[in-house]
Amino acid sequence: MPHKLVPDAELTAAHLARVLSVRAYCEPPTSPPHRAAAARRLLEELGIRCDEQAQLHDLKGFLISSPYGTEIVVGRDLSDDERLEVYAHLIAHALLGADSPMLRLAARFEYVDGRAPDSRPAHELQEEAVADAVARAILGGRLQAAPRLIYCRDAGPGRGRFTRAVLRGLHRGSLALYRRSRSYQRLRSLPVVTALTERVQTFLCDAA
Repeated sequence: MPHKLVPDAELTAAHLARVLSVRAYCEPPTSPPHRAAAARRLLEELGIRCDEQAQLHDLKGFLISSPYGTEIVVGRDLSDDERLEVYAHLIAHALLGADSPMLRLAARFEYVDGRAPDSRPAHELQEEAVADAVARAILGGRLQAAPRLIYCRDAGPGRGRFTRAVLRGLHRGSLALYRRSRSYQRLRSLPVVTALTERVQTFLCDAA
């Protein structure tokens, strides 16, 4: 079976975004510790071990995964806002990471600003930029602000062969643009654009 950075990464991201959305609505902005604690509790309930007491230097945190489980470690000196951002960013990486039947041990690292290696491969830098955008969607409680194929493998049922092909084309095009263009990432995150894409999705998926 293919191994993933986080088992059921799509479900984990959806639950995390929902929890953060509810917390943001119910609690004043002056309560970041509650949101960070809620995020950690959720991740642990979903089977991800969390350690917030590590003494880290060049890293804010990291995710390490193997067939035996997944653990997220964050630096003990981080603020609650920073800890929350690390959780969201690492889950974003889990959404973007490809499945691999050969994967036995994998990790993603969150570097302190200015401490990342100078010679990172281009594909890592691209994934980092996309993870930034997806993490913002999670933190905002609006996972649908990212392209559907990032958090849901199913493009939708469609109303027939033609509409299914149109749906797949729209979603694949959106994902390709999202991976390559920061301008499109910002555009895609706008509530009006999110609402429009959801209307198109609903229209094409409704039964005739």
